Amino acid sequence: MKFYLSIAVLLLAAFLVVPALAQQPTQHAFIWTHKSGMKDLGSLGASSYAEAVNTSGQVAGYFVTNTGDLHAFRWTAKGGMKDLGTLGGNFSVAFGIDDSGVVVGSSSNSSGAVHVVQWTPAGVIKDLGTLGGSSSEAFGINNKGDIVGDSSTKGNTATHAFLKITGRRMRDLGTLGGPSSSANAVNADRVIVGNSTTSSGDEHAFLWTKARGMQDLGTLGQTSNAIGISDLEHVVGFSVLTGGSPFHAFFWTKSAGMLDLGTLGDSGANSSAFGINKPGEIAGYSYTDHTNSVYHAVVWRGKNHQISDLGTLGGKNSTSAAINAHGKVVGWSDIN
Repeated sequence: MKFYLSIAVLLLAAFLVVPALAQQPTQHAFIWTHKSGMKDLGSLGASSYAEAVNTSGQVAGYFVTNTGDLHAFRWTAKGGMKDLGTLGGNFSVAFGIDDSGVVVGSSSNSSGAVHVVQWTPAGVIKDLGTLGGSSSEAFGINNKGDIVGDSSTKGNTATHAFLKITGRRMRDLGTLGGPSSSANAVNADRVIVGNSTTSSGDEHAFLWTKARGMQDLGTLGQTSNAIGISDLEHVVGFSVLTGGSPFHAFFWTKSAGMLDLGTLGDSGANSSAFGINKPGEIAGYSYTDHTNSVYHAVVWRGKNHQISDLGTLGGKNSTSAAINAHGKVVGWSDIN
C-alpha cells in the first residue's frame, strides 16, 4: 500500500491511489487465509487499516480514534488489537513489523513534529530521529532490525530515502538525480526498494544495494513506484502506463525486468501490488473494470501470476497491503 501521504497528514498508507479517508465508508483491518477467508480485526475507534504481517501472524497498522486522530496498533490472535500510543502528540501510524514483534512507523511528539519510531514487543516507543531535518517516517523493517523510510534533510531542503541499522545513524540513500526519494521495503540482505525523482523530474522505482547504490528499475510507460521486495530480490509495485493512465501492478526481476501483472477486469482498470513473499505470492488490489469505481483485495500466484479476488467484509471495496511467508494476507475492507 500504500496510499498517498504527507508527513503532516497521513490519511491512508503511502502510495495507493484511492479516494481519501473522509470520503470512505467505515473500513476495518482484516487478515485473510486460504482456510478461513477474510476475518475482521475490528477497531479501537472508527476505521482501521492493517499494513504489515509477520511470520507468526502478528499484524501492524493504524486506526482512527473516536476523536478523529490516527493511532498505530499491533494485533495478535491472543491479545487482539492494542493501541501503541504516540511520542506525546496526537498521531501515530505503523507500516512494518518484524518476526520478533518490533513495529515501525511514525509519530508526532508534543511539539507536533513527526519522527520515525519503533515500538518494542512490550510496547515501548522510541524516537529514531531524522537525516537532519524536522521530519521522518518509516515504511519497512526486516528481521535484522534494519528500517527504511524517508526523512527531510538538513535545512528541510529535500526528502531522501534512508536506511537505519540498529546502533548506527540514518544513512542517506540519495536519489536517481532528482530532489526526492523514499524507501518502502528492505529484505534480509539489505536490498531496498522505493521511488525517486529522476533528473528529468519523473518518479521511478528504484532498487538499492550497498555495492551498487540506487538502480533505476524503469517503468511500464511513465512513472513507477517499487513497494515490496522478497528475499529472492523479486520486486513489486505499480507503474503508470504510456499515455498517463491507467496504472498497473508490476513484478520485476533482474533477469526479466518489469512485467505487467494486469487487473481483475479490462486493461483500462487500475491495479497495484504492495507485498511479495518468498514463494512468490503477491498481495495488492485491482479495480474490477475500466470505470475504476470498485476495487478489491487480490493475490497473484504461480508462474503465470494468476489473479484471485479476495472479496470484502461485506462492503464495496477492499485492498490487501501485505502477505507473509505462509500466505496470510492483511489489508482493509469496507464493512458497510
